[in-house]
Amino acid sequence: MSKRYRSLRMLHQLPYYGSRGANGVVLITTKRGIIGKPGFSVTGRYYVSNPLKLWPLLNAGEFAQVCNERADVLGYARPFTNEQVSYYIANGGTDWQKEIFRTAGGQELQMDYSGGSDAVTFFVSGNFLDQKGIIINSDFKRYSLRTNLDAKISERLECVLKVNFARRETNNTSGDYTTSGVVAGATAWAPTTPAYDENGIPTLADPISSIKINPIELAMNDNINESNTFNTIGNIIFRIMSGLTLDLGFGMNYNNTQAKTFVQSLMPKNPTASRSSSESIFLQNTNMLTYSKTINNIHKFALTAAAEFQLQRNDYYMAAAADLLFPILKYNNITLAKTYSLSNDFTKSTIGSYIGRVNYSLHDRYLITLSVRTDRSSKFRGKNQTSVFPSVGLGWRISEESFMQDLPLISNLKLRASWGQTGSQAVNVYGTVTSYNTSAILAGTSWQNGTLTSGINIGNPGNENLKWETTSQTNIGFDLGLLKDRFTLEADYFLKNTTDLLLSEPLPGYVGGGNIYRNVGAVRNSGFEFNLNARIMERNNFSWNMNFNMSVLHNEVMNLGYYPYILTSGGAGAGMLTNPEMILKPGYCISSYYGFKSLGIWQVADAELAAKYGNQPGDYRYEDVNGDYAITGSDFQIIGSGMPKKVLGLNSTLRYKNFTLNAFFQSMLDYGKWNFAYAQIMIAAANAREFTHRDILNRWSPDNPTSRVAAFSKTNVPRIQSSEYIESGNYLRLKNLSLQYALPRNILKWGDLTAM
Repeated sequence: MSKRYRSLRMLHQLPYYGSRGANGVVLITTKRGIIGKPGFSVTGRYYVSNPLKLWPLLNAGEFAQVCNERADVLGYARPFTNEQVSYYIANGGTDWQKEIFRTAGGQELQMDYSGGSDAVTFFVSGNFLDQKGIIINSDFKRYSLRTNLDAKISERLECVLKVNFARRETNNTSGDYTTSGVVAGATAWAPTTPAYDENGIPTLADPISSIKINPIELAMNDNINESNTFNTIGNIIFRIMSGLTLDLGFGMNYNNTQAKTFVQSLMPKNPTASRSSSESIFLQNTNMLTYSKTINNIHKFALTAAAEFQLQRNDYYMAAAADLLFPILKYNNITLAKTYSLSNDFTKSTIGSYIGRVNYSLHDRYLITLSVRTDRSSKFRGKNQTSVFPSVGLGWRISEESFMQDLPLISNLKLRASWGQTGSQAVNVYGTVTSYNTSAILAGTSWQNGTLTSGINIGNPGNENLKWETTSQTNIGFDLGLLKDRFTLEADYFLKNTTDLLLSEPLPGYVGGGNIYRNVGAVRNSGFEFNLNARIMERNNFSWNMNFNMSVLHNEVMNLGYYPYILTSGGAGAGMLTNPEMILKPGYCISSYYGFKSLGIWQVADAELAAKYGNQPGDYRYEDVNGDYAITGSDFQIIGSGMPKKVLGLNSTLRYKNFTLNAFFQSMLDYGKWNFAYAQIMIAAANAREFTHRDILNRWSPDNPTSRVAAFSKTNVPRIQSSEYIESGNYLRLKNLSLQYALPRNILKWGDLTAM
């Protein structure tokens, strides 16, 4: 499917998009029909996918030895006999990663048909994708149909219609690195545990790991999603008189998703199932009146007035059951279970907008754009529902000046500057309204003689004072073209100040808990963006084009009102966290990690100081921020940033005769990633879980003092929430590599086939 992408950076370009353009806009222009004889094209692709890199884990013999060595140090019984260790060394065990991963194939078929006359042009495209996942029992299918129709009814009247339909069918395993995921189980389950029992059934439990669900069995559960999406955009364009045009636009996006899950009976819990249905519909009506006028080929005006209305509605229903009476029915009769529950949700929101815009150019060299947008959102209350967002843009086409005509090297040079505001209403639809939950309280002196009483309590408090989040942005940039635009460069500096930041704040239990939305503080984003295009070589049968883009970002929280900081995820000092603790704090970026700062390993020379913390040489060492000789939550500090400071992309396209080779590289630099997956397999607990990563073989000892892995010790307390597990996220990735061959036209004798 052919598409063109264009990003809008200047603020005066965004008023038509309102709150949806608060973080910028990328325009996607799809292929449309052209006048001429109908043409038919077919594109086929085949994919092969493999896990890029597997974890270096202990084999069965190494694992058994490590477990026994750790047991000796901690003083509990060895889990493996010497005979068992010898057996595993000689015969190996289970490679859990090989059990869950596979080589996955996929295929895609694309068919396009287009054509038209002076009155009507059309484009019809169909696509089918069938992709197997690299984890067993996972797959994805998509069927899509797209139609674009342009009809010129008269010299004054034109109609445009775009219709898209897509059906998606997925079966996704829980293939993440959380403690309940397939991949987590494969890296944590002991290689000494067989994958299947003597009856060929997946082993029920791992005696070593605390993750009790067999990853093979977990992968074989049903986690099915089936969605149907239909969207259409229509425009009626009426040219009232010379220069005056009325554009009546209507859009609709409808989505229905059915989700079905089934957890089999071989789990520690009895069979469970769930079934849910979600339906969403988005309606938009935009009516735009535009008047353009040129005076003496000197002055050009374009005046635009528009009114817009948007409606978003969502319905959700779910039924869940445990202890299924007839597991063979899976999710097809939820009520046939010992316990089941029903839930539903409904939301509806609207936005009404008015837009005004004036474009003026003098000699097609000096440009100015003024615009204003007024939005009214049902998510807010009273006077806070409405906000006004102005913008202004200036441009100077220097290359059109007379003094530039003697510089043939420069084919285009334009200076740009803009300032404007956009708004965001990214809050829960009913964030201003208090929600309530049902709950049960046990009253009495003990569990045995207590009375269970049901009631209603506050879920999330509402905030009637919520208002629009506002971003003010300044852009300064230039466009440069050299050698008849063989080389082009777009460069921009931007400064974005966001105030009245909308945040969901967790409340402490003593005030009822839950979350409340507030307008809190301000954030600043500044940086540079570059986009370079080059037609490096063009010959009769050969061409080479390249595109390079880069953005450099500095993000900083400026203030949080009366809050010194806000914790946004995770849990301070919690055990096996699936999300890192993040903090918002003035002076730091919005994605800052919060935890203990690792100082490496206590060394022999530090034994006396280590003893004051209850540690010994070989234990992990953390910075004692408050100097109280205890490592507690009071020693948390900012230990890294999860926001890349540089993002780069490089796209290269080589064409030789009928061959096209395309390569796309992507890179992100200067940021950290919290490696929970590594932490999970590098932290063990007595009688619960053991080390499985090969790094444990290189653990600290007096003879190996430079190791970053702590020794086995009764006094060692590893902290997942520490900089020990934050690593550089820098990468350069070949994200896409494709080689295409177009069959010559003289081979395509079948009907109106134009390309394959």
